[in-house]
Amino acid sequence: MRLFIAFKFDEATKKRLLDIQQKLKNSTTGNFTRPENLHLTVLFLGEVTDYSPARESMARHFTSPVTLSFAKIGSFKNNIFWVGVEQNPDLEKLHQGICVDLEQAGYKVNCNNRFCPHVTLGREVALSGDSLSFEAFSMKARRLSLMKSERVNGTLKYTEVFGISIA
Repeated sequence: MRLFIAFKFDEATKKRLLDIQQKLKNSTTGNFTRPENLHLTVLFLGEVTDYSPARESMARHFTSPVTLSFAKIGSFKNNIFWVGVEQNPDLEKLHQGICVDLEQAGYKVNCNNRFCPHVTLGREVALSGDSLSFEAFSMKARRLSLMKSERVNGTLKYTEVFGISIA
């Protein structure tokens, strides 16, 4: 299975992200992330057969809610547009703790890469016109999910295979 660890969003946050995405759609063309697929990747695992070490690491490191502060829009390679999440010690500690655990368990993750938390809004975007902006907002992430990525009838679908919730 192709897996990643992520935060999904509450409805208010998803609405804000979709509003930003709509502004982007109004300014350009591209392949835009479907609403049900919006998420913030904490760690991409790739093809995995045994995900019990991932579940154990998630439980060990996700012990309190994490504040996600959405504050900027940007792009990778000038065609993948995203909303950036400000770095914070709790998010960085969660990412690094899980990364180290899984690297030691034999997963092919690279803990030396710089963690750049973001929500992908669209790929193959050809932005023209003014740059986009939005008013910063935040949410408390109270559920961490282990997600499966697959193509179903040609459509990318993300399905939770395991999750941990914090009250």
